[in-house]
This record gives sequence, C-alpha cells and structure tokens, in this order.
Amino acid sequence: MLGLRDILYEVKQFIVYYLQFSWLTILFLFDKKLPRECQKDFLVDDKPLDWYSRLKLYVRHKMNVYKLTWKVSKDTLKIIVNKNADAKMQRELENRTNKDENTLISRRRVFGSYALVGTQRAEYLQFKQDKKLSLSEATLDYLYSLKQLQNDNLAKFFGIQCNDDNMPTLTVLHTLVERGTLEEFCLDRDFEMNETFKSAFMRDMLKGLNYLHKGPIAHHGFLQASTCLIDINWVLKLTLYGVSNFICDAFDSTNVKLLDHAAPMISYPQYVCFPPEHIKEYDPTGKLPPRIVRGSQKGDMYCVGMILYMMIEREDPFMLIHSLERPNPNLVKDIIDNGKMPRVADEHNPEAKLLQKCQECWNRNPEERPDVRKILETIAIVYPTAKGNLVDQMMKMNEKYAAELEEMVSIRTQDLALAQVATMKLLNEMLPAAVAEDLKNGIVREPRSYESATVMFVQICEFNALMKKSTPNQTIMFLNDVFDQFDNVIKNHDAYKVETTGETYMVASGVPEENEGRHVYEIAEMSLEIREVSYRYKLSYNPSYVLRVRIGFHMGPIAAGVIGIRSPRYCLFGDTVNFASRMQSNSAPNQIQTSEITANLLMASKMYTFKKRGYVHVKGKGDVKCFWLNQHVHEGENGEPPLTHSVQMPSTSSEIKGVDETAIMHPLRKV
Repeated sequence: MLGLRDILYEVKQFIVYYLQFSWLTILFLFDKKLPRECQKDFLVDDKPLDWYSRLKLYVRHKMNVYKLTWKVSKDTLKIIVNKNADAKMQRELENRTNKDENTLISRRRVFGSYALVGTQRAEYLQFKQDKKLSLSEATLDYLYSLKQLQNDNLAKFFGIQCNDDNMPTLTVLHTLVERGTLEEFCLDRDFEMNETFKSAFMRDMLKGLNYLHKGPIAHHGFLQASTCLIDINWVLKLTLYGVSNFICDAFDSTNVKLLDHAAPMISYPQYVCFPPEHIKEYDPTGKLPPRIVRGSQKGDMYCVGMILYMMIEREDPFMLIHSLERPNPNLVKDIIDNGKMPRVADEHNPEAKLLQKCQECWNRNPEERPDVRKILETIAIVYPTAKGNLVDQMMKMNEKYAAELEEMVSIRTQDLALAQVATMKLLNEMLPAAVAEDLKNGIVREPRSYESATVMFVQICEFNALMKKSTPNQTIMFLNDVFDQFDNVIKNHDAYKVETTGETYMVASGVPEENEGRHVYEIAEMSLEIREVSYRYKLSYNPSYVLRVRIGFHMGPIAAGVIGIRSPRYCLFGDTVNFASRMQSNSAPNQIQTSEITANLLMASKMYTFKKRGYVHVKGKGDVKCFWLNQHVHEGENGEPPLTHSVQMPSTSSEIKGVDETAIMHPLRKV
C-alpha cells in the first residue's frame, strides 16, 4: 500500500512533467532562435515537416537537454594520482617523455594523474567549487551539444562533474590519449619531424578545428600544442575544447577556484601563447598568475599561428621552455600593449609562406586573421607531395616503395636463388644431404642410435716429414688435392664424409640413412678404391714423393646427431668409432685393417680376400684378432685376372648366391 507521502510525490511529479511539457510547447511556438539540431531535423528530403512533427522533435530535444547526459556522477569518478609525484611535479611529468623507451612505437605519455570514469581513463581539469553553479537553459543546451560532438580529430567529451554535496569540485573530462602531445614531439630534438609528420599533424588539427567552428560550439578556446594529442594510430586529436568560457564564467562568479596546493593551471610559456585580446580581458596589467582565458574563433586562429610556428621552428614561440632565466614580468604587457610577436628569421626558408601565415594569424586586429581554409591552402602549397593524414601518407609511401621493390625483387630473386643453391651446397658439404634438407625446412633431427654402421679412417703416412719440406701453401694444396680425390670416390657410394682432421680422413656408411646392411660392403669398396687412388697419385712439386695411406674400419652400433647451431656438424659417437680409429692407427702403410667381426661378415660373401694378421694389442680392448683386406676378387670367364671398375654390392648376405658374378668387379691390387 502506498503511503500518503508517496501519493503526494507521484502527484507532484505528474504536475511537474505536465507543466514542463506545456512550457516547452509554448516555448516552441514563440522561439525564433531554434537549436541547430532541431533546425536540421525539421527537414526531410528537403521538405519542411508539419507543425506537430516539428513540435515532437523540439520537445524531444529539450527533454534530452534536461536529462543532463553530460553530467558525470561523483560515484563513477575517481582521480588516480602518481604516488611518486606531488602536486608540483604533476605538470612536469605530463610534459616529460619516458626516457627508458625512446622508440616511436613504444613512446607513451607519463601522467602525474588522470581520471577514471567508470572503467575509462580521461584527461581532466579540476577546481574547488565553493558555490553551486546556476546553469541557464542556454548553458544546458550548450553542454548537451558538446556531449554530442563526434569527429575523428576530437577527443570525446565525457562530461562535467559539479554541484555534488559530498564532493565540492568542478571536474571537466575528455577521453585520455596516451601516445603524446604535439608539444612533446615539437620540442623533442631526437624526433625527426619531417614534412610528412608536419603536414599530417597540421591537417588533422585544422580538420578538428574546422568541425568545431562550423558546429554549435563555434570555437575551441584552449588551443595549445599541449592540447593537441597524438593517439596510438598517429592521428592528432584536439582535447579540452569548448570549456574555456564555461570555466571563466565560474571563476568570474567566484563559484570555483584552484584546488589548495595545486600546480598552476597552465604554464607561463603556454599562457603567453593565448590571444592578447583575451589575456587583456582577464589581466590588463600582465601581473596576474596564468589562467585559462576566454575563447573565440578568431582567438583560435591566433593560437593556430603559435602552434604552426612551434612545429616549423621546433621551439616554443617566446623561447621560454628551455630558458634558465625567470620569465620577464613585462612580457605579457609587451604582448598586450606593444604587439610583441615571436621572432621570424629573414633567411630563406622553404616554409616561409607558412611562417608568413603565422604572422597574419598574430594580427592584432582579429578580423584580419586568416580562416582555416586559407591555412589549409597554404599547407597544400608548402607541402605539395604530402596529402591526407599520416596513415594515408604512409600508405602512399608504401605503395611507392612496393612498386620500386617489385622491380628490385625481380632482380634479386635470381641472386637469391643462386645464393640458396650455394648455401645448400655448402651445407651438404658439412652435413648429410637428408639432414641438410631437414635443417633447410626448419626440422631439427633428433639424435638417435643405430644398431649397425661402419666407420672408416684413412691417414696419410709420413705427413709430418712432407710438411717440413713444403711451404704452407704447398701443404694446403696437397691436402685439398688428395682429399678431393677421396671425395670423388665417396660420391659413387652410399656414404658420408664425417670430417677431416689434419691428415686423417673419416667416412661412415649406414648413418643417418640406414641402408639395410650394405654399409660394410660400401666401406670395403671405398677402402680399396682409396688405396688405388694413392697408388696413382703424383705430387706436382715433388714427383719423387710416393703417397701411402693407412686405412682401418670397423662395424658396430653407433650414436649420431647434429652438434652446433652456428656451425652445425653431424657427429658420431660410441665404441665403434674408437675401435675403427684403433684399426687405422695400428695398420701398416698401404694396408687396410679391419676387425674379426667385420672380416667374417665380408668373407662370408666370398667376394673379398683377406689375410690373417694375427693378434694386435688395441688400447682399451687388449689383444684383438685382426685381418688385412687385400682385394675384391672375381676371375673372368677366360681365366684372366679380374678387371678394375666399380661394382654394385648386394644389399644383404642372403642375396649373394643370386648375384651374377660376371657383374662383380673390383680394383685389383695384391699386396
């Protein structure tokens, strides 16, 4: 059940709403100066609406105004203050770049403080409110229009917090933009502001200003390089616009004042860049502390001249920011009474026409100052190749570079293909072909164990004696020549040259690709062919020299894998490698020594002749029974000694019986 108080409240609300609607209807009938939004809505297809439709639109607009959509609730507002900065340091922090991150991409503003409106961050101006503000209908309509503004070059107006009982402050809020202010970029000598950046920032600023001038707000009022913000997409956005007159009215009526112990509202170098006619309205003596002044369209054009000057000269107009001296107290008076302007050099400057426009913007007669359109025309003349915003210009530059790169790429593609072939050739010399191909495709082959593989070592005998009689160049040429002939032998077999160490040559078969037990036959064939090469070898600078080699090989289990990242090598590990090395080191010149287990497997094929050497003491193994490999034998059909040429070995010992023996030939040399 509703109580009497609730019923009276509902009746009161109905009466208020009825009277409000009636008042709006009467106002509509007599209002000659309708809001611009209503005038725009009164036309549909360029035809005026009937009076009833016009009345509904008008009433709807007025009701929206009275909803106070621009008012920010104290419950949703929170001021975040940098704990490392006191009130005096906040303005300094906001005008200082992060020294730890100098790159353009990571560059961000450092804030002394910022506001949170719900979950969104905002720029703010805050003052102490001593009295409640009395907002006229015109002011309400103005603030509603300010809230409705939408433009790519304007930071969104959040609203105003005021007239709250438990929070005696007046707070003006705009969307926070993080990358930096135009003032920071202009004064940062490390930032290369070329004509691409200049023209883009100038156009963005003037587009936003033109939108304000042609709309219901009609002016910016607080146009400074510090209120031109660069967002993450390198688009310039104007902030703190349209509120200067509202704040000045509040100051003049003594409703608000600066917060206790607060930093100055604006710095002195910023203050002297305001239009002199508006500074004079606030302080004709030039002795009062800096403060926001009133704004107008012509006053905005004066500020445009100051900002353009700062972008061209990369210095604040009156050289105050980097000055170590205290500001001249008579400077404001000189600006107001004596027409003092920033210094413009007489020397030739490619941007001289733009500087001339700056001087026109500083004309003490506001009516003679140029408008936005004339400034845009001058920018188009001074920067003829730079059009559009920064993103548009970057896209055009990329298209130009892409066209140039297409031609360059077509030229370099063939060079790249040749380089890739050379790289693969070198990689194949360092690694087995299958492993090299995997590395090329980004595949890292895991190390693994092999049940059976054969390793062979070949050592040049009496190498130290030859080296003493040869120059370094001759020694290197000798090794290259010998090992190159050994390489030619390997190319005809399923084997891989593991490495060369000094005068020792190491070969393996059965890794990394297993070959069904053929590895021992491949190594046996290669050992005979390499020995045959040594018999035929002639040393060019020492014809009497006789090349002799010491060869040993062994078959057994092995572990293998790629070692190294910058210089990868395919390395073999295990007792089989050590045993093969011992077979070579204990061998005799021009002899091929192998272990008993390896010799037994080859003798079972009946294709090789061996000579029993007997027991040899092998380090780590004790006495080991060893054999000399003499030849790969076969008698011709006419009983003649076998011929010398390459052979294809059977894949397994079980296939030996089915092999046509007339096809099995060998390099014959009895020792």
